[in-house]
Amino acid sequence: MKIWTSEHVFNHPWETVTIGQWQKYPNPINQAVVGTDVTDRRVVDGVLHSHRIISSDWGLADWVQRLIGTQKICYASEYSTVDPKKRHMEMNSKNMSFCNFVSMEEKMTYTPDPTDATRTVMRQETVVTCQGVPLTSYMEGIIVNTVSSNSGKGRAAIEWVVEKLGNECRALRLSSSLDKLKAELAELKNTTESLLQPARQSIEELQGELQAEIRKLAELKIPLPSPPMLKAEEPSSSPSL
Repeated sequence: MKIWTSEHVFNHPWETVTIGQWQKYPNPINQAVVGTDVTDRRVVDGVLHSHRIISSDWGLADWVQRLIGTQKICYASEYSTVDPKKRHMEMNSKNMSFCNFVSMEEKMTYTPDPTDATRTVMRQETVVTCQGVPLTSYMEGIIVNTVSSNSGKGRAAIEWVVEKLGNECRALRLSSSLDKLKAELAELKNTTESLLQPARQSIEELQGELQAEIRKLAELKIPLPSPPMLKAEEPSSSPSL
């Protein structure tokens, strides 16, 4: 039996990391897991309980597969609990494939960093036991090394998911801001139109009244006053002294 433990701190809040954990697969970084199927999910006293079947490719060497079997896709059973009030997430998984030869039990916990609430501590423990195959200790070592390698990819995958979620949130905020600006612009146009319409109407009414007055004057044939005519000054007729 070999035991492998690991601890990692994410520079993200607990809520962000746990959401990322649920959306971890599929991802381009850790492609060992090829599928997840939820068989049971319920909430008891505010705690979310889930049971999933994880389908993965262990990527074992050909000679190892010949010893324990040639099954390409392996399956594992995973039970998890999420307590949002206590901010605690725990995941326990055990392999279903090759269980007569290899036993892999994994426990992962996610809790807030006690020194910084904006960070999350992930603790992982994997117990590997081989039986009924030659080179038992050597086989256990190979499997532990594979677990260690996949663990690093798993942490990178969570970072990838968190970044993806952040980009999606930013895109949603930008889209919401754009929709808000469009709505404000439409409202501004409506307001401007409501202010201009009375002015247009008043101008049109004044133009109509002016044209009506001009028509009345034309019908009455009222001559327009002629400008005064200036004559040349005549000689004075006053008697000379």
